[in-house]
Amino acid sequence: MKLQKNPLQAFVMSCLVAGWGLVYVGRIKWALRVAAFLYLGGIALGAFGLIASPKGLYAFAGFVILVKLVSGIAAARLARHGNADVAMPGTRFHVLYVLALAIVTLVLLVPLRTPLLGYKNYFIPSGSMSPTLSIGDYVVSDIRPGEIKVGDIVVYVWNGTEAVKRVAGVPGDVVQISDGNLINNGDSLGLFYAPADRVKKDYSLTLAPLKVEPNHVYLLGDNRDVSNDSRFMGQVDLKDIRGRITGIWFSNERSRIGTTFPRIDRDAKDH
Repeated sequence: MKLQKNPLQAFVMSCLVAGWGLVYVGRIKWALRVAAFLYLGGIALGAFGLIASPKGLYAFAGFVILVKLVSGIAAARLARHGNADVAMPGTRFHVLYVLALAIVTLVLLVPLRTPLLGYKNYFIPSGSMSPTLSIGDYVVSDIRPGEIKVGDIVVYVWNGTEAVKRVAGVPGDVVQISDGNLINNGDSLGLFYAPADRVKKDYSLTLAPLKVEPNHVYLLGDNRDVSNDSRFMGQVDLKDIRGRITGIWFSNERSRIGTTFPRIDRDAKDH
């Protein structure tokens, strides 16, 4: 006599927790292989730095969905056909399986996110980087950014709060602002991503030459007139940099979704 299970339930369980539907139909080894493939695949993507961008984040989400859908379909088919020779696990095993995968997920997303996955998502709550970043944008950050460069949009910690600004100078650079234009080591970088109508205040038009300290960066907001940046809070220690914003993965403005911020040529003059 065939032992039948509910195909829809098997499918939904697999969509909720990787391989859970396969546990439901008694295919425990299959379930463990699916879970291992999903987590090891995510770790591999993170190790190669493929998640820390909008496209990488979409690809990672697609990978997770695909694995769950395929395993869900397999579980549903097995449930429909039934098998009297397969031993069905009890409730305790189901609870332990779900709990174990929940713990693994939590560990990957919190303490091991930096070394294994390499990305973090942020919500933009202020307009200091407008129009590049608008209030309500959801951005992705590469938390293993390597060498910080002029033009990078970085996440940093100041007074215990994470914020986002653009790097205008790195250690050893001499920066100044003349008539609203950023001068870096004698080279004019123009308004440096700041729209002309947002560089009107006296403190946005002029900055006396200064040298960026060792192990520090000088930050400016693109919305120059209303940005609390290094002109007011001072230079930021490199150890307080938490990552580099690589793009916008979601926004209330559809046209902004998927926008990326590639690194600029250090010698570029016209911005």
